[in-house]
Amino acid sequence: MSMSQADASCAGTRAVPSDLHAASVARALSNAAAHPEAARLALLARRDHAALAEARARDALLCAGVAPPPLAGATLGVKACFDVAGWVTHAGSRVLAGAPPAPRDAAIVQALRHAGATLLAQNNMTEFAYGALGLNRWHGTPLTPLMADAPRVAGGSSSGGAVAVALGMATLALGSDTSGSARIPAAFCGVAGFKPSRGRYPDAGMAYLSPSFDVPGILAPDAAACLRVDRALVDEPEHDGMARPTSHRHASGVTDVAEAAGAGADDDAWRAGAGYPVLVLPEDLLDALDAPVRQAFEAWMERMRAAGFTLRRQVLPCLAQAAQAAREGGIIAAEAYMLHRERLARGGEDYDPRVGPRMLLGAQVPAHAYASALARLRELRWGYQQGLGEAAGVLTPTVPMLPPAIAGLEADDAYLQANARAFSLTEFANRLDLPSVSLPGDLRARRPIGLMLTGRGGDDRRVLKLAVAMERVLNRP
Repeated sequence: MSMSQADASCAGTRAVPSDLHAASVARALSNAAAHPEAARLALLARRDHAALAEARARDALLCAGVAPPPLAGATLGVKACFDVAGWVTHAGSRVLAGAPPAPRDAAIVQALRHAGATLLAQNNMTEFAYGALGLNRWHGTPLTPLMADAPRVAGGSSSGGAVAVALGMATLALGSDTSGSARIPAAFCGVAGFKPSRGRYPDAGMAYLSPSFDVPGILAPDAAACLRVDRALVDEPEHDGMARPTSHRHASGVTDVAEAAGAGADDDAWRAGAGYPVLVLPEDLLDALDAPVRQAFEAWMERMRAAGFTLRRQVLPCLAQAAQAAREGGIIAAEAYMLHRERLARGGEDYDPRVGPRMLLGAQVPAHAYASALARLRELRWGYQQGLGEAAGVLTPTVPMLPPAIAGLEADDAYLQANARAFSLTEFANRLDLPSVSLPGDLRARRPIGLMLTGRGGDDRRVLKLAVAMERVLNRP
């Protein structure tokens, strides 16, 4: 049957195109073909033909009158630390290159596919997610598509997913976030990244770096798309007078994961109520920012104030204290060593020289220091919640700098310094178990600078709705 015949056979059955899924997959594959080098570095395994067949089967169901699932039309990339049936979960490392393929999809991969997303590819990442810049010695390093003056990192560790979404090779990417691993590459590539509270999304089938801090993360074109994914994955009552949207269609009638997902209604609800909630700006924030990031952030704050947001400067010592506690307690190194000690003993030379030796340091972490650090983080989380008062969350740039050039990271000292600085603003959300979203401040002229909202523990849906309202404010003509 030709496409025109299929269109005719489905006429009047529903308000979405008959080739919704197939057209979405075709667009993604076309974008990958248009950027062959970026696709080579970002996409480590592909299922082009299988994805097209799956998409056509989904379209046949639509033609038969089956209601579209919540993520209808979405195309999906999956970070290489999540199981996908038939692919090796190598986590970006040659250490696991010979491991058997996964027998089944990770729980969240299964949930996303069940919600309508069509799986396209396995995405590149920093080896075992141990790095914030996205470098990968074995598979190559994905580059941000937003700066052409020199090859610059895409950010990590979910580097491949961010590039795929930025270039339209997928509309969604599943990442993980240990210290900012979904939000940092989102910022560097001009897309959105969401880190949920722990336990919000299932993590069975995810290869951990640090079980205390790792969570699945979502990368998407904008915060509205992240909200749509959250609604598809988590069924919870809608608050703030914001009803769950019943339609996600553009004026053309095409369902798209990047559509606002009720964003307009959410934004109107904020303004119709008591106004936008108070947001906190850390008192010493601006001094930590490079000039381009500071200029963008100050311009965004001016627009938000003009729209009615209340922004309050406040000293928040718990943010730095949380980072210090985790670092002094050696939590990530200790947990990474626990997970890798047998492989390190058998073949440590197969690890990236900037990954394996840092894991080995975990063997030297005293048990009392590790346990004390976890206890201290629980205290600081309570202090953060109390310190916010009536505020809904904390507002900062996602990363204090622009994506560094790869050429400047050749020396280990330079790499480690840039790596630590990249997650200096994101890590407190992981240490204190807080929902946090990075959004591109300029959707029409994307820049490698993100605006990050971090909320209260467990307040994920409200954080995403507020991010959507911010996104609308910042992108009004």
